[in-house]
Amino acid sequence: MTIGFTVFVLWGVSRNTKEIFNLLLEGVPEHINIDKIKEAVLSINGVEKIHDVHIWSLEGETDILTAHVIVKDKYLQEPDRIKQTIKRKLEEHHIEHSTLELESEGFCSGRECIFELRK
Repeated sequence: MTIGFTVFVLWGVSRNTKEIFNLLLEGVPEHINIDKIKEAVLSINGVEKIHDVHIWSLEGETDILTAHVIVKDKYLQEPDRIKQTIKRKLEEHHIEHSTLELESEGFCSGRECIFELRK
């Protein structure tokens, strides 16, 4: 009986090991497709680019996103409105919490932007 119980417990642990390591290393949850999220954000009027996107889960339930979003200058006059639009779009992809840094068309602080300028 003890051996059977031990095998059952070890089998359950081995099934969840990958997910546990992904959580501990703050990896992108398996059910999240970063490319689809980027496409969804880019489909919003006024959004030009998105970069420095990081997605992780705190405990396997709450998905979190941080990103830099380049928007057309006229949309920066009401930043809260564009942020709320983006956050609603992210909620459709099960991102419950997001921190967004809005950037103007002429300014980009991300590493990707620096490489683009050097080309």
